[in-house]
Amino acid sequence: GPSMFPIFRASILKTRVLLFVTALIPRDSLTQAADGEAIWKKHCVSCHGSLGEGTPDVPAPLFGDRPTVELAELISRTMPEGSPEDCTGDEASAVAAWMQQNFYSAEAQARLHPPHIALSRLTVSQYRNAVADLFTSFLWSARPNDQRGLAGSYFADRRFRRDQRRIERTDPVISFAFGEGSPDAEQIPAEEFSIQWRGSLIVQETGTYEFILNTENGAKLFVNDSDTPLIDVWVRSGSETSFRATRFLLAGRLYPVSLDWFKFKEPSASIALQWKPPHGVEQLIPAANLTTESSPPVIIPETAFPPDDRSDGYERGHKVSREWDEACTYAAMETADKVIAQLSRFVRERDEERRKQQIRQFATDIVERAFRRPLDEETRRTIVDASFEAMESDEEALRRIIIVALKSPEFLYHDITESDDDYGRASRLSFALLDSMPDKSLLEAAAKGQLGTEQQLRQHAWRLVNDPRSRSRLVEFFRTWMTMDRIDDVSKDSEHYPDFTPELAADLRTSLDLFLQQLVSAEQVDMKQLLLSDTIFMNARMAEFYGAGVEAGTDFVPVTFEPEQRAGILTHPFLLSAFAYHSTGSPIHRGVFVSRGILGRAIKPPPIAVAPTAPELAPDLTTRERVTIQTSPEVCAGCHQTINALGFSLENFDTVGRFRATEKDKPIDASGGFLQRNGETVQFNGARALAAFAASSDETRRSLARQLFHFMVHQPILAYGPETIGELSDHLKSHNDDIRHLVVEIAVRSAMRRR
Repeated sequence: GPSMFPIFRASILKTRVLLFVTALIPRDSLTQAADGEAIWKKHCVSCHGSLGEGTPDVPAPLFGDRPTVELAELISRTMPEGSPEDCTGDEASAVAAWMQQNFYSAEAQARLHPPHIALSRLTVSQYRNAVADLFTSFLWSARPNDQRGLAGSYFADRRFRRDQRRIERTDPVISFAFGEGSPDAEQIPAEEFSIQWRGSLIVQETGTYEFILNTENGAKLFVNDSDTPLIDVWVRSGSETSFRATRFLLAGRLYPVSLDWFKFKEPSASIALQWKPPHGVEQLIPAANLTTESSPPVIIPETAFPPDDRSDGYERGHKVSREWDEACTYAAMETADKVIAQLSRFVRERDEERRKQQIRQFATDIVERAFRRPLDEETRRTIVDASFEAMESDEEALRRIIIVALKSPEFLYHDITESDDDYGRASRLSFALLDSMPDKSLLEAAAKGQLGTEQQLRQHAWRLVNDPRSRSRLVEFFRTWMTMDRIDDVSKDSEHYPDFTPELAADLRTSLDLFLQQLVSAEQVDMKQLLLSDTIFMNARMAEFYGAGVEAGTDFVPVTFEPEQRAGILTHPFLLSAFAYHSTGSPIHRGVFVSRGILGRAIKPPPIAVAPTAPELAPDLTTRERVTIQTSPEVCAGCHQTINALGFSLENFDTVGRFRATEKDKPIDASGGFLQRNGETVQFNGARALAAFAASSDETRRSLARQLFHFMVHQPILAYGPETIGELSDHLKSHNDDIRHLVVEIAVRSAMRRR
């Protein structure tokens, strides 16, 4: 009928357009997928299975991230086994393209075997941060002021009497050798005086810190505990002058520190406060880690936990063991003991009846904040009311409630409630950004139903991005990205590099850390700056070793150093030294880091163990020549054509990261290249050219997006859709490579998608 004619005419028009467009496409492109499948079935399926899943004879599944061009070259050289000449040229290309689309690529694997968002518990880091923030939420918060060092009060007696206070000042570090004298001969007698230092520690890395107090006089050191001294040598016995103790501290927070010291009739007086931070060496606590600002103690469970699973390349909380459950129990008991010991900080009421009411309300608030949502009446009766009815004292009831709350699934697991609501989104957003529970503002927004849209979540995400805990977490990601967390020993051959001491190695780590802290504190966390900066933080010891112009005695300052040769983290002396042997460089280690870490290209373990050729066995060969020969066998070439081409571009830097133009009296060959996912090969010569490529490459953006997502969310990124990596990469690029925008986008996506 007439009503059908427009539809029929439109159908004919669509068919003609389709036929016309099809005619414009080369026949090879139309038949490549079909030909690839046919060739696969003919030559490959018997060994590798219909979709590369493997067979009893060849059980290893086929998947990876080689570009199609490289995969085709591999097929041409090696497949089918025993007769590779049967599949070369266009046929190998057709098979490679079909493999990429159907099972080889990560996106194809995600379609075949969709990863899922697994029920997960808190990771060890999340547990400790959540406990710390749970109880800190009842106290006042502190931020470091601009004054670095500790506030010192100097007294003309040993008892800290106010009327004997003579000097008040800020001391950048605590290191004084008064000898037989005093701080001020005119105001303070040499035979008797005392000093109090007050302030807070600024901690940039999570871990165990060893504190060292050196003095021949009386002293008490308090760290994150204002009641019980960490080191107490107020009453001296024996001749020992160095005293040590440890504290476990979380990054991104302030911790109260106070030091009381006195001299009375001893022949001499001195005091020095040092620490040994994680991955560091003994040193005076730097002024950069001290502030005159006061802060409340932070309750941190120090119970040892079994490490989280990292078999997927990032920490996950998807496995539960008996050891983990026991650690949770001990940590809950430890936390309860600490809270009861400091109860006066949380409950200040002295009237007995009002104190009882305040303790009961405190207990209710603990459970509600631990569960990250309001309590229903039944839960409140079961956990809170029943405990106060059963226990003889309010303190014991509170202890029991804390243990029950911290052992409850509502605290220990993510997203275990039946409904997906604003409280769930608040938790997911907060754990992604802070690795911890939501703060008061997020919970209030959830209570008002104001976290249901991306725009609302994004507003809170930008607020939290500027939190010191979020910035410390981003620094932690960069450390993980560069494997700094697994580099404990950077030592060199003392015969060839006698000045490369443990202290210098610690300086290199500090230098890189300072660069990262400066980067994340900027208005824009620029990926290009990360990879292209020509600035290195140096102190006098580093400057002397590397030949930079820094005055003797100088603490760490940013130095523009060898700008024609250096480029961001790729040429930082710490990483160049870490990815090297004791006496020679290692293009392989450096190439693996660039390939896997920066560009995101997976590197499989070598099929056979090959010991590196010792330099003394080939004294006339350069490092590049030795490595080329060593990795030339076919079994090695598949991966090393990528690894070597990247590592060789850093050959201008020796084993300690110093620039060189020659090796073995031969000019350095720093040429290299990289085969991109799109099949195009990029050639570059030297570190700056490599860095320039990486800083503008979508390969780097995809790698950064994938690894940052895993670090923040602790879930497989492809579980959020095969397109997620590409979309996040595009988001980063469209926002001028500001990593903060990527952080916010990841957090919002995680919050909107229930785990």
